[in-house]
Amino acid sequence: MNTQNVNVKTATKESSERWVKTPYLRTDGFVRNIYSRNAFDVIRADVVLERMEKQANQGCGLHYEIFQSRLLRMAMGYLEALPLKDRPVFMGAAGLHAGDRGRKTCS
Repeated sequence: MNTQNVNVKTATKESSERWVKTPYLRTDGFVRNIYSRNAFDVIRADVVLERMEKQANQGCGLHYEIFQSRLLRMAMGYLEALPLKDRPVFMGAAGLHAGDRGRKTCS
């Protein structure tokens, strides 16, 4: 006796919509939080950049070039770790932050 299920129409699909990779780009200003264990945790891109600025500001010794180098290194590292669909959002937030950075000084 054969016990194999031959009714293909009633079989459910294995993947849920939540687990399917979305091919579209994000436009809500959020990027994946690469430091979180959960793959679906997100954080605002401008908040990530503000945290990087504070961290780069520590120990720069009032030298803007050192601050700029540290910030660029941290931002590029984060950008490389992001999924492709989140990268344009992060780069857009970095472009907006670059305009504001002219008013800020390293302390």
